[in-house]
Amino acid sequence: MKVDNPQNDPKILMQLAKAGDTKASGRLYELYFIPVFRYIYSRVRDKEETNDLTQTVFLKVFSALPNFQEQNKSPLAYFFTIARNTVVDHWRTRKEILLDNPENTFGEIPDEARSPLEIIEKEEISQAIHRAIQELTYIQQEVVVLKFINDLPNKEIASLMGKTEEAVRQLQCRALKALREILKKQEIV
Repeated sequence: MKVDNPQNDPKILMQLAKAGDTKASGRLYELYFIPVFRYIYSRVRDKEETNDLTQTVFLKVFSALPNFQEQNKSPLAYFFTIARNTVVDHWRTRKEILLDNPENTFGEIPDEARSPLEIIEKEEISQAIHRAIQELTYIQQEVVVLKFINDLPNKEIASLMGKTEEAVRQLQCRALKALREILKKQEIV
């Protein structure tokens, strides 16, 4: 995450928030709300539940701030770790598996299509990609979401997942290869 001035440096903001600075806490919320929301939405696929879980993540982070230790990791990795655990807890308590949701993951991306046919084709491709991602293993899905939806660098993904950067690269490679094969079978690529 690019820092345009020292007051927006997430590491400094975390230390200030830990010391009780509510403005720093608010700035962290502004910086990390969208990435955390995107991550959770990619796993839950329901906007209301995602909103609730995102708020839960921030409550957990802010209530745990007195015990926060930097450990040379990005604060975003800390937020994603809590988000990941919150999603796991959510599914564990719900005891149901979301296999496919007609809601389109990529529906929020502005559409430059001009004709209804282009819109329908884009929708079908997006749904096919979503279904293909759902066929990957859980860990491959996690890597794809963190890398290509949340746009995290491999170093942060490795830190978040407790793996080496090389292991993350291999997971990405295998996931993309599997996606390519799934999409070939569906005659999308």
